Amino acid sequence: MSRRNTKRRTKSSSGKPAWVWFLLGNAVGGFTVFLLLQYGAAGGGNKAAGAERGQTASSEAQKSSEPRFDFYTMLKENEVTVPPPKVAKPASRSEASSSARGAAEKTKKQVFILQAASFREAAEAERLRAQLTLANLDVKVESASDSRGTWHRVLVGPFSNRSRMAKARQILAEHRLMPLVLKRPAN
Repeated sequence: MSRRNTKRRTKSSSGKPAWVWFLLGNAVGGFTVFLLLQYGAAGGGNKAAGAERGQTASSEAQKSSEPRFDFYTMLKENEVTVPPPKVAKPASRSEASSSARGAAEKTKKQVFILQAASFREAAEAERLRAQLTLANLDVKVESASDSRGTWHRVLVGPFSNRSRMAKARQILAEHRLMPLVLKRPAN
């Protein structure tokens, strides 16, 4: 008996199906939008004002449909004049060959030296020098003083070309050393 009462209650309380409420809400909303567009959102607007609005809106639409490029005028206002580049006088062949020889002489005057390590104690620097000498490298120890004290640098070289320097770097890498490459003028 309670089942019958439950069914009757739901049937009588709902009244109309949900789709009817949906359609009714859409119709009322659509009609409201139609009225607002006809008489303006402020309400009480007359038809003459609406006609003027329509004319201005159509003229604005025509103006906005045509592309408007303001950057052409803006660029002319912000134009900057650039001075012509200073071009060097082209060198003749004799000058070019002499400058190439001068550059080659400068590179010949430079030698490469590898700094294997630096120590505060001279004994440690001499120990590393002995190990690297046994590895068939030209090694010397150079002392330098600064505000922090005296440092003893273990230097390998000098090397006149990069290929010999690369071989020496491989040997130092086998001894777990990461040397610094120094360029110095040749004596």
